[in-house]
Amino acid sequence: MTFVPKGFVNQHEIAAGVQRAAAALADTVVRIRYDFGPDWTGDPSIFFRIVLTDDAAKKPKLHEIANFISQILTREVKAEEQGLHAYFNFRSASEQAQRKEPAWA
Repeated sequence: MTFVPKGFVNQHEIAAGVQRAAAALADTVVRIRYDFGPDWTGDPSIFFRIVLTDDAAKKPKLHEIANFISQILTREVKAEEQGLHAYFNFRSASEQAQRKEPAWA
């Protein structure tokens, strides 16, 4: 587990922002998970793990959908206002079903 000083992060506001984003993205996103930690430079960060529907994860539109989801999460979570860098990782529902990684469940 990594440490991000709680004085800099309002976890309730972040959770509420993620819930708002998930509701707005319900047609393309299965679930959104996240955690806090330092990035490769040591700066406080939030790391999003986003499971997409299999249809949304198809190549022709994946880039567009990933950008759209990142924008919605950025707007709703306001990570930068809380001193966090935001990172986004995507996976399809079928990929997660195959890998069965608990952090993504």
